[in-house]
Parts: sequence; C-alpha cells; structure tokens
Amino acid sequence: MNRLYVYGLLILLFLGGCKQEDEEPQKDAFIFGWWSALCTGNCIKIYKLENGKLYVDNLNSFREAALITYKPNPLNSQWVPIAENLEQNFPQYLRNDPFSVIGCPDCYDQGAIYLAFENASGALYWQIDTDPATWPEEIKPYMESVLNAIDQLPQD
Repeated sequence: MNRLYVYGLLILLFLGGCKQEDEEPQKDAFIFGWWSALCTGNCIKIYKLENGKLYVDNLNSFREAALITYKPNPLNSQWVPIAENLEQNFPQYLRNDPFSVIGCPDCYDQGAIYLAFENASGALYWQIDTDPATWPEEIKPYMESVLNAIDQLPQD
C-alpha cells in the first residue's frame, strides 16, 4: 500500500511539474487553384488562404519561378468565405492520399487543379486533372466547387 502511495505521489509530482509551453501554433495555409503549362497569357490562377486573408499568385506561369509567390496585399475580405468553404469541406478521400496525382494533369493542355496545405514543417499537395471523367466519385462534388470558386475569384 505504501508503495502504491509513493508511486501515485511521484506521478502527481511529475505531471504537476510539467507545464504546457506557450508556443505559437503553426500557421497553416490552404492553397488552391488552376494552372496550365502551355497556354498563352496568364496560365496560373492560384490562391492562398492564410490567417483569414486570401492572397492571389503574382505569376503568369509556373515557368516563371520554381515556387508559387503571392501578391503582398490580400484580396478584399468579401472573397475569403469562398476559400474558407473549400478548406472546411476538403475531402477526407484526398487527405488519405497526399502527394497524389489524379488523372493526367495538363497532359493534353487542359490544365490542372492544384490543392495544398502548407505549414512550417512542409506541404501536402495534390495535382488533379481538370477532366471530371478522371475524378473518383468521392471527390466529384468538391472538385466542381473548386472550379466554381476559381471562376468566381478575381485574379487581381
């Protein structure tokens, strides 16, 4: 009985001595959009939702830079709910298979959909064909909403 009492006391002291660190949580970003390698004009339309603000890319194509960069000023806050809706409804089907390619993105100049989650430790991303015939049934409604959102959002 004394042994049990001592172990219990040690556990309480150990747990009581631990304090939760007040570190800032990782800042996550949700990224979505469309790109095409061989189009003319603006061949990329990528958005980044970060800290409640929505940013648009400042590129005309992926050929301009190895990384996607964004304009420093966010879009008007009226557009944020569209992006938040996409992030909140992101399908578990895709989360279960990060870094995947669905269909044949931009294989015949049809473009591709890009989805990603980024934080300080890295990124999860998906490249998806724009052809609905290549989409698994589990993600068809979501992919349609992504394309709708991209069409609604301003580029500048």
